[in-house]
Amino acid sequence: MKRPFVFINMAMTLDGKTSTVERRPTDWTSPADKRHLIELRATADAVMVGARTAETDRTSLSIPDERLQRPRIRRGQPPHPLRVIVSGNGSFRENIRAFERQVSPILIFTSRRAPRAKLDRLARLPDVHVYVIGKRDVDVPLMLDILARDWKVKRLLCEGGASLNWSLFAARAVDEAFVTLCPRVFGGATAPTLVDGAGFARGRIVNAKLMRCERKGQELFLRYRILSQD
Repeated sequence: MKRPFVFINMAMTLDGKTSTVERRPTDWTSPADKRHLIELRATADAVMVGARTAETDRTSLSIPDERLQRPRIRRGQPPHPLRVIVSGNGSFRENIRAFERQVSPILIFTSRRAPRAKLDRLARLPDVHVYVIGKRDVDVPLMLDILARDWKVKRLLCEGGASLNWSLFAARAVDEAFVTLCPRVFGGATAPTLVDGAGFARGRIVNAKLMRCERKGQELFLRYRILSQD
């Protein structure tokens, strides 16, 4: 199977949390971090999120700055990246912000757990394409293969959440990770972290190499290369 170059971008507190226990949208990172997110998004052929992230962050997954759209157009890319939403059971609202902005196609990947009636409604939305791959969970390698072969995605940015990040790491499909370390502490045993899921046994731990560390204000902007996971 083929797959794109996959990179993750997340902001994280000192105690490793990416949201509070309430899992509500929180405006807790700096303008520099928000700008960094859009700049990374502008380098991607597709931007991917889990269904809960699409709901709670109210993200359109688009590029709002025309100055970042212009270089994409010069490179032969569309102004906005392809948008990808992953949901194992299809249990997300149909009025999320991504559906409100018809700036690029939306691909929904789900499993056979998702209700057929719900998928039929989603498929009728403008420029929405639904893929049912996997019995109970989305088949991540197949999803990446579809993106690479059918949609010509070479660079795929994942913006969370923790469960989707886990599925990518578990599939050994992450190449780089961008992490903004913020001077806050959320606490909470059930608050999401950068990567949740079942966790790796000691012999399967993923290693990374720090490629860049830059301070902007009170935040650290980190870039890691994920080392060979074979």
